[in-house]
Amino acid sequence: MSALRDAIAGHRYPSGLERRSPLNGLRRGSVGTVDLVAQSVAAVAPAGVLLAQTGGLVSRGGSFAYFDLLLTATIVVMVALSIAIFGRRISAAGGVYTFVTRGAGPLLGIAAGSAIALGYGGMAVDTLLSGVRRIVALLFFGEFGERASAQLLTVILLVVVVAVITLVIALGARTSTRIMLAIEVVAVAAILTVSVIVFARAGWNVSGLVPDLAAAPSLGSFAAGIGLAMTGFVGFESGAALGPESRRPLASVPRALGWTAGALAAVYLFGVAAQLSAAPTSPGGATNTLLASTEFAQTAPWIAPAIEGVIAASWIVCALACTNALVRLVFSLAREGVLPPALSGTSLRSATPHRAAIAVGAVILVATLLREVTGWDSLFARVLTLSSSMGFIVAYLLVSVGAVAYLIRLREFSSREAWPAVLAAVALVGVILAEVLSADDGRRTALMVFTTILIAACVVHMVRVRRDPALRARLGVYDTPIASDALDGLREEEAARSGDGRPTR
Repeated sequence: MSALRDAIAGHRYPSGLERRSPLNGLRRGSVGTVDLVAQSVAAVAPAGVLLAQTGGLVSRGGSFAYFDLLLTATIVVMVALSIAIFGRRISAAGGVYTFVTRGAGPLLGIAAGSAIALGYGGMAVDTLLSGVRRIVALLFFGEFGERASAQLLTVILLVVVVAVITLVIALGARTSTRIMLAIEVVAVAAILTVSVIVFARAGWNVSGLVPDLAAAPSLGSFAAGIGLAMTGFVGFESGAALGPESRRPLASVPRALGWTAGALAAVYLFGVAAQLSAAPTSPGGATNTLLASTEFAQTAPWIAPAIEGVIAASWIVCALACTNALVRLVFSLAREGVLPPALSGTSLRSATPHRAAIAVGAVILVATLLREVTGWDSLFARVLTLSSSMGFIVAYLLVSVGAVAYLIRLREFSSREAWPAVLAAVALVGVILAEVLSADDGRRTALMVFTTILIAACVVHMVRVRRDPALRARLGVYDTPIASDALDGLREEEAARSGDGRPTR
């Protein structure tokens, strides 16, 4: 006790702890678990998916659509449990990239990082353009395609929205997540309201949820349906990228991922159930989306535009969330030296990776403008669309594999903790194979481009690692305890908070 008393009296820092974290510059404790959930839910954009994009799943899966969705939700929960293996042990701005690097080494790590970067980028471009186009369509009262000035207005709005997204990210994690939280609360409330109304008008008919064994799809079609349903969940892990900026990250990140996966599964299952209940009485049958099933929208002229506005807001917030996660990934890679170190700088005022935010915002804007100019059927558009789904699926496969390897490396492997990762990896291999085998010529070409990008990134990365052993030692950087976290560092941290409002890292 005398040693402890002497250490406290002398304000000495404990041995073995550094004064600064490898991720110094980010503001610790600025967001809570709810903020992490808001980030994750916003990256998925459940309102946009459920109101406008579930028609493909229902059309492809037929009577097995609900079973496809239920099985997909189970896979997503297992992936969340796999990521939680890392989340309970380390807190990393690099998210999946850092986790896989720590678990399975630099080769699979950069493959996961490249895949999820393509996923975030492709999703941001896709949702940003879709959201802006819906806003333009609302401004033109549905005559979007008939006005020559529509594309010019689209370009102007794209520039404005990307500038706002970059500014919001630069202002801090708390600012961005609170904006996401406010919009997503409204969006989720809207889709639940629509689902209840559609379900009630259909007489709460649940017959469409029961698979018709006589019309069972082939194994390939069934797996492809799961792959399509998986696109409705991609991005749910993005909250892990804000772990170093959260309070009690080793507890809040796994909790946030579990809440997000469970909440999304519940919302989707209820929404698709409502859609299937209305399918027999809706024009076009089961090919309709939930939005197309909202016959009540004809009773008031403001309902349809309001729903379109909710979808547009959901898409734009999704672009914000994906860009936010991508900024943290770029910051982490730059801090390691994989990307130019200049991108690892943080703002002294807001404690955010503002340089990475500006760089990522510029790339997203250029890519979105290029997609608008080249059209929806170009190879560039196909690669972006493919990346927004396949990039995440590949990353989820690698993080599931990496979770098992990580437990083995730490000598903490147990079947009780590892079984979700094993099952998730097996299921995701099947999903990827089904996607590859069922691809048409255009999608197959996009797959080749996507694969080439991943292979090129891996080759370049491994060459650099072999030439620079110091780089290998820096890979997989994550937040670590610092001296001010210990008992005798609390006084200095409190002094720093009272001085400039942010803790010393």
